[in-house]
Amino acid sequence: MILFLVAALVAAVSGCSGGTEQGASNGQSSGPEVEVTDVLGRKVTVKAPSARILVDGARYLYTTAMLDKQNPVARIVGWPKDLQQNDPGTYQTYQRQFPQLADIPTIGDLYDGSFSVEQAIKLRPDVFVASASAFKTAQDAGVIDRLAKVGIPTVFLDYFVDPIKNTVPSVELMGKLLDRNAEAAGFVSYYRSVVDGVRSRLDAAKQPATPTFLWRAPGYFDCCSSFARSNLAAIVTYSGGVNMADDMLPGQQGSISPEAVLSRNPEVVIATGANWSPDTPAKPGTFVPLGYDQSQEQAKAQLRSIVDRQAGFSQLRAVQNHRTYVAWHHFYDSPYNFLAIQWFAKWMHPDLFTDVDPDASFRALHEKFLPIPATGAFWAGLP
Repeated sequence: MILFLVAALVAAVSGCSGGTEQGASNGQSSGPEVEVTDVLGRKVTVKAPSARILVDGARYLYTTAMLDKQNPVARIVGWPKDLQQNDPGTYQTYQRQFPQLADIPTIGDLYDGSFSVEQAIKLRPDVFVASASAFKTAQDAGVIDRLAKVGIPTVFLDYFVDPIKNTVPSVELMGKLLDRNAEAAGFVSYYRSVVDGVRSRLDAAKQPATPTFLWRAPGYFDCCSSFARSNLAAIVTYSGGVNMADDMLPGQQGSISPEAVLSRNPEVVIATGANWSPDTPAKPGTFVPLGYDQSQEQAKAQLRSIVDRQAGFSQLRAVQNHRTYVAWHHFYDSPYNFLAIQWFAKWMHPDLFTDVDPDASFRALHEKFLPIPATGAFWAGLP
């Protein structure tokens, strides 16, 4: 009788989390506790591997899909709706192959204050994985301490603040949590060969850096939003450019005037685009659609329309000299940023990278590391 009551109590507690449980209920198991160092230099004790992982962004699917091609969400017990909103093409592509994505409970977002510690605790994660860009928000809201008090450690990964420095350790740490160390090592080896190859060639050539305007999501933001000294801006610098906004914006992102762009008259313009959902500030027809469900022709046409609608931009030397491009916006916060490094380097130093084929690298990423095919359009250029 006592054993029956205990079993009933356990079942009742287990059922309180709501939604379909992922992780341990799917046959995953946790390993011993080990000390790891996250990208912020914090030493944290976690279970490695962790059976139940809570993430502060569904965009971590970009990483988990590389590390566990059989079931990228086997250990994920909760995530926000950021991927459905900001990259629905990727979400839908994966959901067709892995319908269990729809069963993952959704949580609030650290960035907008909707994250609930109580909800997170109900999902019984072994670890909470969050972006380094959200560290101050999480710390100020008491999220890290409150989770720690009930035995849930928080580790921070980063593809956004300093992608050049933090992409490799972020993939390696996620590999430990997923019990996919070999897969992480394989990607890291490939990643380093690509990015080191670009940088070593630039260092040997000693060509002047190319003045470049990084046009952040035209159509999602008013003209002219940009990045500075982080994410894609850091990639512009690494890839042989001078990012125009670096000496114009006090923070990592913000707006500069169209007149400032016209005055600087950059040699290269690189816009960003994606297939944002209709419930975001980006309305159809106002931005450049890029992603798995998009086409080069549509992207080129929309980029042309955006440039032509912005007063004076058609006279920029980057436009006149056919050096205006658009790249997938989500390179700014994913381990696929090595593709942006190749594309940016080729666009800013075309004579130096004539033999580099980023399209081939895009196909190789999917063939070697991802469970979905290489489809769609992730970049375009004006003729």
